[in-house]
Amino acid sequence: MYFVSAVAIAMCIGMAASLTVSAQENNNRDENGKIVRGPYETNRLGDNIWIGVAGGINVFENSFSDIGGVNPALDINVGKWFTPSVGARIGYQGLTASTWSDEQYPYFKKMGDDGRYKNAFNTAYIHGDVLWNISNAFSGYKETRRWNFVPFLSAGLARSWKNGAANNEFAVGAGLLNNIRISNRVDLTLELRQLVVKQGYDSSPIGGVAGMSSATFGVSIKLGKTGFRRSNRAVLENTVNTLQAANDALLDDKADVENDKAELAAENAALHDAVQELENRPPVVEKVVPGLTPGAVFFEIGKTELSPQELFHLDFYVKNVIALDEDKVFTLTGYADKQTGSKKRNQQLSQMRVDYVYDLLQTKYNIPAERLVVKAAGSDVDRWNDPLLNRCVVLE
Repeated sequence: MYFVSAVAIAMCIGMAASLTVSAQENNNRDENGKIVRGPYETNRLGDNIWIGVAGGINVFENSFSDIGGVNPALDINVGKWFTPSVGARIGYQGLTASTWSDEQYPYFKKMGDDGRYKNAFNTAYIHGDVLWNISNAFSGYKETRRWNFVPFLSAGLARSWKNGAANNEFAVGAGLLNNIRISNRVDLTLELRQLVVKQGYDSSPIGGVAGMSSATFGVSIKLGKTGFRRSNRAVLENTVNTLQAANDALLDDKADVENDKAELAAENAALHDAVQELENRPPVVEKVVPGLTPGAVFFEIGKTELSPQELFHLDFYVKNVIALDEDKVFTLTGYADKQTGSKKRNQQLSQMRVDYVYDLLQTKYNIPAERLVVKAAGSDVDRWNDPLLNRCVVLE
């Protein structure tokens, strides 16, 4: 009974120490400080496998008041981690065990000084365990963590034998495995286990529940590829979805471009046909009857040269009126605005304006002098009844 209490205390101490170490090594966090726990890529069948060997002691408890002696124990197991937190193993645990009884049973060895009988027997527990690495589960996976705290559940066949007698019982158990990392391939192990079997496992006929407590210390060797790699499948799927959406958008844009291209091609063809039609039409010559409408170019106040706009108007008038009637003599009359300036100044402005236009017709358009008559009306004649329009040269 004292050993059971010691095991419980040791398990509590181990749990506290393991959680403390996990907390101290808890650097498995993202940029926001949040613990990252997975997912992880599935490992191959031969990855993350280990073989463990450990030695220690066990104590058989036929009842709460009938505690056996301390005997040597041996653990041999083979295990595999499927994820950083979940694993399984199969193994052998046992060696020898002993109890004391008031009666002599088949496993009897000797009688003690108190008159009780000591039963000593061989024991073997062939088991399968499911392991849960809560250091990785709560603090995030870290391959280089020094101490991993791994509780487990166990079930299997327990066999005892001695003196030609044997007993086979189904057994279940629970325990705590502490993995202490030495290197990438080697761990030290400290394991505490409590096994539950049917009373009578020690060859006594008593019916009920018995137990066996064990504590072992050993080493485990890792085989194959070790460690886990975080899966980036979610990131890849998100990237693929983003690229697919972008591709769909580009396909839609391509379809729109193709439609616009077809429409532009149709419009271009229509324009080409219209140009061909216009080119094939006979030229239309509009006869301008000179003298019906006088031409005029206008000057800004106080100016004696034409603006580009008025030069354009003069050019149009020469090409479409003067040049079409080579026999007509045109009269150029210069005017000024009588609302501003003196009479003498206005007469001077009108003369300079008409001389300017006369010079343009001769030098730029090669109109002979005999076809041009020049007059300067000054501001005596208010031809247009508008100061803006009276600053002009009239061609008629």
